Amino acid sequence: MKVLVTGGQGFIGGHVIKTLLSHGHQVLSFDRRMIDPVPGVKSFTADIRDKNAVDQAVFECDGVIHLAGILGTAETLQHIIETNEVNILGTLNVFEAVKKYNKKCVYITLPDVWYNPYALTKRTAKDFAFLYNKEFSTHINVVRGFNVYGEGQKFKPVRKFAPSFIIRALQGQPLQVYGDGSQLVDLVYAGDTAEILVRALELDKVATEVIDSGSGRGEPLIKVAKLIADMLGAKIEFLPMRPGETSKAVIQGDISTLERWLGKFEFTPIEVGMKRTVDWYKEHYKELI
Repeated sequence: MKVLVTGGQGFIGGHVIKTLLSHGHQVLSFDRRMIDPVPGVKSFTADIRDKNAVDQAVFECDGVIHLAGILGTAETLQHIIETNEVNILGTLNVFEAVKKYNKKCVYITLPDVWYNPYALTKRTAKDFAFLYNKEFSTHINVVRGFNVYGEGQKFKPVRKFAPSFIIRALQGQPLQVYGDGSQLVDLVYAGDTAEILVRALELDKVATEVIDSGSGRGEPLIKVAKLIADMLGAKIEFLPMRPGETSKAVIQGDISTLERWLGKFEFTPIEVGMKRTVDWYKEHYKELI
């Protein structure tokens, strides 16, 4: 297929493009800025809120993996209007275009555990996906992303645990854990998430439920912090929870949904994926700070 990846310049977008190419697909990348174009990949430089640009890009493809959006938890509390415009209205531009041209689509959502603008907009857009399938017979599959980590994840402006932990350790600073670290996280290597998203697009059926891309094995955040601290010889400090997050969060996937729609899946062990990730940050450290 010729596949459009919105948010193609992002962390997950980069892994998805790599996976699509490995599956033999052609790729079109859509992003509001083109910093690091991929050879052989056509690029659309436009904002997802631009309905005409989205329409044109979707028209040229056979399917869409829609990743573009504003990320963050506490960060989005300062950008509520923009987060809604991008994550809901921008997504509706994609859904309208796939409806118009009868294209396949995959939308990525997130676990229903946070109460902040990012989480609310992603849940709303997910509900719209199922509404479009019901009312307009669209082919939109929804994949729930979990705690994705891997090479290429940005250190800032949005704070994510893996780059935050690793960069601080490389700077000789302690790893900062919010709360007591007991919150459970379902860690998924970015290459695994990308593979699941691509398979969801290749699926001939329209899934009647969200397909979880989690392994179903929740790990305490403190365990992950200790793994990275041990790899890099760092210490750990504890901080109060950030606004928009909860210390009692349980974030783990329902592996049965993945197996029901995409079959058995072998996830990358955390020790293997995190070693690749740490090695990448060691190599690219100076570019990121």
